[in-house]
Amino acid sequence: MEQLLERFERGVRVLLAGLLTFITIGVFIQVCMRYFFSLSFLWGEEMSLFAFIWCVFLGAAIAVRRRMHFAFDFLASLLPGRAAAAQQLVVNLIVLGLAMVMLVQGYEFSILSIRRLSPALGITLFIPTLIIPISAAYMILAAGRDVVKNCRQIIGKDVA
Repeated sequence: MEQLLERFERGVRVLLAGLLTFITIGVFIQVCMRYFFSLSFLWGEEMSLFAFIWCVFLGAAIAVRRRMHFAFDFLASLLPGRAAAAQQLVVNLIVLGLAMVMLVQGYEFSILSIRRLSPALGITLFIPTLIIPISAAYMILAAGRDVVKNCRQIIGKDVA
């Protein structure tokens, strides 16, 4: 499982680098075009927006895998072994539950977006919204791995 998550993250990091490069160059060109030529390409703004949406959701998925999501970790440092694992389990179950809701609702939202077209590009909004269930699935795998690890720590089969 860990190797699968690692491979996926490597690919996602490459994709994120490309998307961030695209956003930076695209916004720079847009600003220059507006400032120097008083021209604006709406499709460029829209593509940058879609790339930003993908960056947000892919970044959130990586944060879940790396356990960098928002949590009150000061309590875990005060608790002894199994109690800390139980507290971590609660946090990971919450993340898992929210990722499941995101998967189901994101999928439904993507399906609803198939018939809607973006104003400037004229593409289906399914493409930019598809990242919601994709990132949620990755979050479920990562949070599920952490839940299993926490359960093993609580019952005493895993020390680390």
